[in-house]
Amino acid sequence: MGDLRRAGALWIMAGLSCAGLLIFVFVGEHLTDLEVLLQHPALPALILGGAIVALLLGVLLISRPGPRVVRWSIVAGVPWLMVFGWLALTSLGGPGVLSSGLITGFGVSGALVAYRSRMASGSSDAAG
Repeated sequence: MGDLRRAGALWIMAGLSCAGLLIFVFVGEHLTDLEVLLQHPALPALILGGAIVALLLGVLLISRPGPRVVRWSIVAGVPWLMVFGWLALTSLGGPGVLSSGLITGFGVSGALVAYRSRMASGSSDAAG
């Protein structure tokens, strides 16, 4: 149970990192001209979607842990690594490498901790 709470906390950290990036960087830098966000909506929409998914998974893992939520966490970890890992790699040497790296690390870590928890509970069920 503690591992699922840890996984939930990691997903919440990923979601808060996404939300902070969206609010302070995307909106904060373009506060005087929000039309810029509408001209190139893909990245802000991706970050917003990531924040929603990560916060939802984190809250569910903490409040209602179960095999279905663990499965969702594991399934979300693969595209999370692909999308946010790609963002981290493309921003190497640039200003977004730290935030992209944190978002990637928190989300993938949350999925891996949930996976490890599932494997540990599966092996203890088989033994008992």
